[in-house]
Formats: sequence, structure tokens, C-alpha cells
Amino acid sequence: MNNNTDKIEDLLSRTRFKSLPFNETEMYELLNERIDKPLIISYFQKDNNRWKYLFVAASLALLIVLSIHLIGNEPKQTLVYYETTAVPDAKTKIILPDSSVVWLNANACLRYPREFLGQQREVEINGEAFFEIRKDENKPFIVQSDGINIRVLGTSFNVVAPKSSDIVEVTLLNGCIALFKEFNRSEIADKILHPGQRALFHKSSNKMEVSDIRTENSISWVTRQFIFKENSLEEISAELERAFHVKIHIENETMKKHTFNADFTDNETLDEILSILQIVARYKIEKRKGEIFLK
Repeated sequence: MNNNTDKIEDLLSRTRFKSLPFNETEMYELLNERIDKPLIISYFQKDNNRWKYLFVAASLALLIVLSIHLIGNEPKQTLVYYETTAVPDAKTKIILPDSSVVWLNANACLRYPREFLGQQREVEINGEAFFEIRKDENKPFIVQSDGINIRVLGTSFNVVAPKSSDIVEVTLLNGCIALFKEFNRSEIADKILHPGQRALFHKSSNKMEVSDIRTENSISWVTRQFIFKENSLEEISAELERAFHVKIHIENETMKKHTFNADFTDNETLDEILSILQIVARYKIEKRKGEIFLK
């Protein structure tokens, strides 16, 4: 072994590498990509040991030289953004670079960077989304929407912020979040939300109102679990529309006001839920052109 090592060191000392032209930016990106991915080295049992050690030593030497050269000439990093849009009639789960989780409801769009650089983690939302944010006290998480920005450290909350609507709705389940109106550049939030509170921001009037609510069904569109306590049929229909991406029409005004107490926590289908409620409400169910009519 010592004899082989001496020969390798002697060979390396007498070896000269000719500089070759290369694209520094391209090589830096390739090096980063190689670092991010697992490195796989294949060993062939029939190879001569001398050449095997020589190959490994030369490879390591080249990698070290290349790394030093590229780090010294490191190009300025630019953010690469992704946009993910949930398809109609479905929801989409996204795991962000910091391991935070975002659920997108149908047709919602999330714009986020490939990696979170700098002092903040920023994303943009259009539509409805449920956020489960990984806590990082040194790097706050910012959700930008059309009208307000949401600043958090680590928490879970639901946002309804379609650009086509005049209202942005934010419901907090856990933790604490700060809400900033679009043109608020200060460090003082317009509103602070606590668990069990919902904020409604009206874009046209630039006003925000906060109220205490029951949050049981705030993310029912994600969990498919519903807990109704003295909810009207109109309220129940609205929750079912969000969760199952279907339009429900109640053709009788009096029937809209009927209230119900019911728990659906076993992933019941929409047909099963409507059939169970039908026993008490005594309505008829009709389906026309993909929409549901309760008569």
C-alpha cells in the first residue's frame, strides 16, 4: 500500500494540467446541482487497485481546484420562481423549500421561489390556500395577496384571496399572524390575528374587520371533515361547494334558513352528506349539467 501511495504522489507531483476554457456560470450551476444531488461512485472489482486510487485522487484534486476557482468567481445568485395552479375540481399539496406545506383549492395559484434567500420567505397567492408554516424566528414568512400581506413566523391559517373578488379573507387556526395593508411600509401591522379569528379586508373601501368565529370547517375543503352546529342549510351548502367544487342551488328561501347539527368525519361523499341531511330537511335532489338543485 505504501509503495503504491508513493508512486501516486510522485505521479501527481509530475503531472501538469492544461487550463481549458469553460463557462464559469454554467460550471458553477453544475457544481451546485451535483452538491444538491447524491453522489454515486461505482467501483469495479476487476480494476487494478493502483488505477483505482489514482482515479479517485485525481478526481478529488480536480473537484477541489474547480470548487476553489468557482467560489472565488461565484456569480450573483438570482431567484428562480415557480408557479403552481391547482386544476379545477381538485386540490393540490405543495411542500416549499423550507418544508412548509401549502394546500391549494381548485384554480388557486401559488408563486414561490426555488429557495428562500435573504431575510424573508415570500410567496404570492391568488385564490384559496391553507398554509402550515414551519417556524423560523430569524426568517419571517410573508404571504402576498391582492390587497394585504400576511406576516408569520410559524402557524397555520387559511386565505381566500382571488383577484376577481373585492374581499380577502384570512382565518387563523394556530399561532399569531400580522396583517399589513398593501401600502403599509411600516413595521406596525394594521391588525393582529389570534386563533379563532377571521379578518375580512375590503379592497374597494380599504377597510378591515376582525371577528371571532368557529373554525371547525375553515379547512374542511382540505380534510373533508365537517362539524355543523346550528348551521343553516345555506351555510352548509356554501361549505360543501368549497370542498367538493360544485354549485348547489336551494330553490326555497325558507329551506335556506333551516338549521342542522351534524358531524361528518369519516370522509363521506357529497351524495352521502346530502342524503343524510335530506332525511331531516325533506328536500328533493336533482342534478343538472353538473350542478345540484335542492327543491
